[in-house]
Amino acid sequence: MSTPTTSMPRAGRLPGLRWFAGTAALLMALAACSGKSSPTANKKGGGASPTSSPAPPPVCPLTGVAPSGGSVPNRPVLGVKVENAPEARPQTGLNTADIVYEQPVEGGITRFLAIYQCSDAARIEPVRSSRLQDIDLLQQFPKPLFGNAGGSPPTEAAITNAVKAGILVNIDYSGAGYSRDAARNNDVHSLYTSTSALYGRSDAKGAGGVPTPIFTFSATPTAGAPGGAVHVNFSQYSNVTWKYVASSGVYQRFYNGTQPANESDGSLISTTNIVIQMVPVTMSSFIEDPSGSHQPVPTLTGTGPAVVCRQGTCVSGVWSRSALTSPTAFNDATGQPIQLAPGQTWVELAPSSATGPTAIPVAQVTETAS
Repeated sequence: MSTPTTSMPRAGRLPGLRWFAGTAALLMALAACSGKSSPTANKKGGGASPTSSPAPPPVCPLTGVAPSGGSVPNRPVLGVKVENAPEARPQTGLNTADIVYEQPVEGGITRFLAIYQCSDAARIEPVRSSRLQDIDLLQQFPKPLFGNAGGSPPTEAAITNAVKAGILVNIDYSGAGYSRDAARNNDVHSLYTSTSALYGRSDAKGAGGVPTPIFTFSATPTAGAPGGAVHVNFSQYSNVTWKYVASSGVYQRFYNGTQPANESDGSLISTTNIVIQMVPVTMSSFIEDPSGSHQPVPTLTGTGPAVVCRQGTCVSGVWSRSALTSPTAFNDATGQPIQLAPGQTWVELAPSSATGPTAIPVAQVTETAS
């Protein structure tokens, strides 16, 4: 498009210009006499009023859902270690966690790291001892709180070092906020706490802030292969099947195919999303319990196979994590982030291999239509 050019007016045009100037002056005078001003005359600065788009509604960073209180709580992540040995069931407080990590531990059993930030639990039970992998998982978040029942000497030393390095704030059972459940005979499976008790501790004030999202959410995630039933067999002690219920949009948890995994109030443990992260495991050099079992240590950096299931379908892909201070990414075969449905997520850390003394079983994983 060419730029218009101008030239000096010729003598024959001057009368027309004088007529235009006179007409403009007359119109301005009439407007003044009418007592009315132009629409922008009373605006400060004489310009049109700016328009702004409404702010997007708040969503919980770890679940992608609207916060129940109308705003995201201004508080850090709280991770609590929960037991899952058969004699420790049923648990309390898992259904209200933002994220739950199921971890392989010694002897083929599993334990949970329940992550809270936007949601609360009036009771979390039974709280048990920590493992080295808890530190590695919690480093995804800015200086989180860690509730636990202590640990073996090597694990305790690692937690102490993590505290000194500013990685986490340890609020274990040596401080306030924990009680014993008399109904569980006050034994090793009876320790409980709550989110309010742990967030309210005076030594919790030095923790980090609100985390950034670690998953990609979509209300209509791209469908994958049929995944109405997801089987993750850690061992005879934790042989897990998740079954999708279309009417409620959640997966429900069962043991050994048919045994409901209930919480203490009778409700089935359920979740919106299931993420299966296949991880190599190395058995540590130290013995974790009186049976002589060594503590397994999953490798949580690098890459490996992954499956993400939501809304009754599963997408196969790859997990990757460049450093412990980075979140774990889950991408499909094209390298794009796999979308989760807004809601709670369970991450199954399924051993793809296990080496070392008293090695735990390798997990068997399948997804089927039903």
